[in-house]
Amino acid sequence: HPGLHACGCQAPRGYLVTACSQTENDRPLPVEYLTAAILQPSCSQYVCHSSFSRANGYVFDTIEESRKSLKTIVTAGDPDSFLLQVLTRTVKRMPYDSPLPNKDIELIQDWVLAGAPGLSTPFVRGEQ
Repeated sequence: HPGLHACGCQAPRGYLVTACSQTENDRPLPVEYLTAAILQPSCSQYVCHSSFSRANGYVFDTIEESRKSLKTIVTAGDPDSFLLQVLTRTVKRMPYDSPLPNKDIELIQDWVLAGAPGLSTPFVRGEQ
């Protein structure tokens, strides 16, 4: 498919290439990055967790809405947070139509285990 990278991500060719081709998951951890790089493109489609549809009350199309939603499904430092459960379960794994790549799930797990930087307050450089 012309719009897909070899790794399977759906970003237009030329975008997110560094994220797709990394051997180490050294992307930033703050919620602002996770929202822009993973949650917005993967979870906030019109019929899912957008400001319009608000499936199950979760919205991931803006950083502020993402922060509000994540506060209800993430406990900083808890590997059993609900968000991690829905991303890794084998039945009804999210997103339904195209589950996140393992690299993205690992980054979200790292974020949760690192204390969920930026979840309570906007991330400030140097805090990570």
